This record gives sequence, structure tokens and C-alpha cells, in this order.
Amino acid sequence: MPQQLEALRERHDVERQFHDEKAASAHNSDQRNFYSAGGVDSIWRAYWAALGDIQGKSVLDFGCGEGWSTLAYARNGAAVYSFDISSESVRNLIHDATRAGVASCIHPAVMAAEALGYPDEAFDLVLGVSILHHVDLDCVGAEIARVLKPGGRALFIEPLSHNWLLQLFRWLTPARRTPTEQPMSVEQIQQFGKHFGEARFQGHALLSTFSQGLLWATGSKWIFLKSLLVTEAIDQWLLRFLPFLQRYCWSAIIEVRK
Repeated sequence: MPQQLEALRERHDVERQFHDEKAASAHNSDQRNFYSAGGVDSIWRAYWAALGDIQGKSVLDFGCGEGWSTLAYARNGAAVYSFDISSESVRNLIHDATRAGVASCIHPAVMAAEALGYPDEAFDLVLGVSILHHVDLDCVGAEIARVLKPGGRALFIEPLSHNWLLQLFRWLTPARRTPTEQPMSVEQIQQFGKHFGEARFQGHALLSTFSQGLLWATGSKWIFLKSLLVTEAIDQWLLRFLPFLQRYCWSAIIEVRK
């Protein structure tokens, strides 16, 4: 593991600098605004349905960023441990948790995902949003398997790489992401799942990706939400009857169990 971490040092430096600058320059980030506006609603309905009741559960918010997810888990009664490689992001989380009155329910830390400073079998749930595509999947898969309790689950929302239109958009907007991150392929999801036996994934946001484009282009939440009603309804039908299209979605919910 020490040799692997040394090899990842440059990657960690790039990720740390990017997210420190992002957190310091704009506390209300694009990602925060997107998800708080409703984001891709189908993802969050499915995500929270998969989570179920987390009251009293020990949760690790894996790569928490500025911590809006940490606050959501804490408000739902979980004991939340969270970490991020960005110290500025964690500082913002602590500030927001104090204002929200849930600071006593969270345990934030600054660390890299490939070397977790937690004991074995510590968590009922490991949860993350847009984090796996930033990290070394082999190292991280082993670490997640280590810190999960027997029978524990990990759930992630991650971008997928198979839609060429989305890949074109990503290529045209490099400032929105780090040069070291890469959306995940189905093959990478399967490789990650080998640490747990298997990984299941469910694609979300096929045509509704265009609603997200309208939000970015117009800045209008009203236009975004109206278009989302139509595109999500079409997506629901397409993904139900043509499941092979799931790999071409914008994002997927990935689930593994120890």
C-alpha cells in the first residue's frame, strides 16, 4: 500500500488543489446548486429508496466534498463519518454542520480515499456521490471492503462513460473537472465489484440529460423542472423496456454488499 500511495501522490495533489480552489472560491458550487435544484430526481428517489431507514446506522460519507450529503444523512438520524482530500471542503462542511445544528452527529476528516484511517468493519454503510471516478478503484475497493461490517453495503452515484454526446460535452468543458478524473465504464464497475463478489448498477438520466443542459444554458430552474417532467417520463419507459440503454445514461447507482 505505501508504494501504491506514493505512485498516486501526483494525482492526489491535482485533486486536492482543484477542490480546495473550488471550495474556497464558491461555497455554493455548481454541483451543490444542481442537486439542490432537484438534479436528476429519478437518481435521488432511487438512491434514498435503496438506502432505506438509516436511523442509528454508522455511515461513511466517502469523499464528502462540501458535505451537503453528510448533512442529509445526519438529519436522517445516522452517525456520520465523512472525509475528503480537500481541507477547504471539509472546513465548509464543519461550518455548515454547525449552522444546521448537526455538528455533534458528524465526524469529518481530511484524508485520501486509498488509505482510510478507520478500523476494520466499522460501518454499516459506505456512501458516495461522484467520487469513485476520481480514485484508484483497486485500492479503494479493498479499503471499502475492509471498513464495511459483514452484511454492510456501499452505494455510489457515478457518471458513466459510454454516451458519446456526454463525452463530447465533457471534452468541451474541461474546467468543470480535474484532468485526472474519468467517468466509469461498465467494465470498471464490474472490476470494482470483484472486491465484493459483484456490483449491481442502475442507469439514470438518458434523455433527461438534455434537461440538465437547459439548466446550464438558460439558468432557469422553471424551464429545467418542466422539461425534466417530460424527459424523465420518457427515460422511465426506455430504461424499463430497453435495459441495454442503461450503460448510455449520464449516471448510475452502483451497489455492492460485503
